[in-house]
Amino acid sequence: MATIPIHSPVIPFLGLIPGGLSAGRMLRIKGIINQHGERCQIHIQSGAALSPRDDVTLHISIRPNEYAVVRNTIQRQVVGPEERHGGCPVRYGEPFDLLILAEGGQYKIAFNGLHFCTFAHRLPLHNARYISISGGCVIYSIVSEHDQPGATPYQPNASTSYPHSIGFVPNAPPTMAMPPPPPYTPLPTHPIGGGGGHYKDLYPPPPPPPMAGYPHHPTPYQPAVPFSVLFKEELQAKIEQIKGNKRNF
Repeated sequence: MATIPIHSPVIPFLGLIPGGLSAGRMLRIKGIINQHGERCQIHIQSGAALSPRDDVTLHISIRPNEYAVVRNTIQRQVVGPEERHGGCPVRYGEPFDLLILAEGGQYKIAFNGLHFCTFAHRLPLHNARYISISGGCVIYSIVSEHDQPGATPYQPNASTSYPHSIGFVPNAPPTMAMPPPPPYTPLPTHPIGGGGGHYKDLYPPPPPPPMAGYPHHPTPYQPAVPFSVLFKEELQAKIEQIKGNKRNF
């Protein structure tokens, strides 16, 4: 049994993936399907058994005649529900470059430098330790690569071919964001702020105008006279008036 990387393997092929797949690790398979009606069958599986086959964490069947790339799993010799949406970017007689990136929750699959689909994990990723390829295809190479954070970021539907590492970043850092705006502060005259808001220390309300009669405010009015004094003066005036009227008689 061979160990990848390997070039021009004999098909059918079974090989060990050193260390198995883990998040951030990729498999790159280059090959061609020459004969019409043929297909390329790829199994990433837990062990080396082929009949019956060990559990398959990812099965990819490239079928140009059906215009489909089928994705599936096999667990305890039971084939799961297949996924085949997306068409088939591979044509007969034209080389293809298949890239499979393992992530924590899914596989990402790309053909010829373009993102094709994702496939959610149904079986544990640590079970992906062997690769088997069969069918009417010619394989040029099978290599294992690590995603490089410093590489060109992955661009879905990019028109250019991938570099050595296309830059699949499993946990890409968030883009730089603008700082959050300051909290809303009502204006001094805004009804929400009640005429002050957070500006009360900067713009204190003006003091109320002084009322007339306060000691600190001069007024033209005479000071108030106690009631008892006023009553005595008026009474004395009445008595003097009465006395004066009697003298005149």
